[in-house]
Amino acid sequence: MIIIYRLQKFSTFAFLIMLSYSLLSGPGSSKVQAFDDASEIHHSYLNQENFLDIKSYQFHKLKEDEWFESPGGWRLTGGSMGLDLLYSHLEVRLPHALSNETTVFFRGWQEEFYEIKPFRYLVEVEWRPNEWAAFSLLGMPEYDKRKADQGASITLGKRPWNFLRFQQLFQDLYYNEKNFYDNSYYSPHPMENNMEGSFNWKNWRARFSYVLDKTFKQVFPKQSLTVTYNAKDTSAVLDHHYGHQRIAGLSWRSFDIRKHRETTQSTETASPDNREQQLLYSSAEFYWLHPLSTTMHGTLGLREDHFRNYFRQLDLDYDSYDFHLWTLQLYGILRHQTATDRFWEYGLYAGDTEKVTDYLNAARTDKSRRKHEAKLRVSKEFRYLSNNSALMLTTSWNIDDFFNDFWDGGNISYQRTF
Repeated sequence: MIIIYRLQKFSTFAFLIMLSYSLLSGPGSSKVQAFDDASEIHHSYLNQENFLDIKSYQFHKLKEDEWFESPGGWRLTGGSMGLDLLYSHLEVRLPHALSNETTVFFRGWQEEFYEIKPFRYLVEVEWRPNEWAAFSLLGMPEYDKRKADQGASITLGKRPWNFLRFQQLFQDLYYNEKNFYDNSYYSPHPMENNMEGSFNWKNWRARFSYVLDKTFKQVFPKQSLTVTYNAKDTSAVLDHHYGHQRIAGLSWRSFDIRKHRETTQSTETASPDNREQQLLYSSAEFYWLHPLSTTMHGTLGLREDHFRNYFRQLDLDYDSYDFHLWTLQLYGILRHQTATDRFWEYGLYAGDTEKVTDYLNAARTDKSRRKHEAKLRVSKEFRYLSNNSALMLTTSWNIDDFFNDFWDGGNISYQRTF
């Protein structure tokens, strides 16, 4: 009887998998940070204080841990980075259990701070025959079937702790077969490999993610255009929990994105299709969290950010340059609970920054500026205990040039977990 029951369960799962597969690919028919159709090549428009802005807009460490350990939820934060740019971070994670063994997930994400990024999502059907292993089929269905993604994953262990997961996603899998709009094609197709995991041992917590987009080439014969792309994205966190809301830890994030667009068609001006670019980013952060009283909680942190854009205009050397923005900042956050569901939060951020544009053409004058930046953040948080959500409203103030330019924008963030 047990064997028959198991067979029935498996056949149900197999039917769901086949149904999902057919919905994703159609008859005859990504993640985290790597290839997401952002194949254009743009200049950099970051301001001197932007990494202080980004840090002040990101979710508090306690909220990050709450998000990571929750099965599902959605959250959004955004704030001004100047007159024309907005930092934006959106995540959605929606699980739905069909049975004890089968779960359907919807995941979406978008983070923008250095270029325009489209919203990405994945639909996943996971079968877990036992506690230590799971198998999934996943994809991103699209109205235009050329752009549909399809892949699979295997997980050893179970989220949120002590698991290891490998995922492979074939992007625009049927592009060559279903491209009736023009004669463009991939050779080879975009393919993304993603490995992630986490480990919990005594008072130590560690987690990591590694995403690799293999080199692909897209050819547009009518425009005499060739686009190539490859990227990798790495993040890691190591924390020591020495008591309730007492954490000392390190975090790391880096990416390396390479794009190349080249056309043989002649143009009178510099063409956006004759460009090459390498985007490099690294961020290392140390933080220490400690309660100061029953209603006060403090955080101290040291963070270094380094962003580089090696931009080449292939048909006009005059426009080629190396750009970099470096920031080393020290910050402190004081969290004050005034009621069961109300908090004030104060953040002070001070950093040494350097912004450089090094032109390759000797006829152009390089730009270089190193200066100190400082800002104050004042936030009011409203927590809704009935549905595990929190809304935070923020105002930011310039400290380094208060009397000439005191206002530094604002921020709204919302997080709900379940």
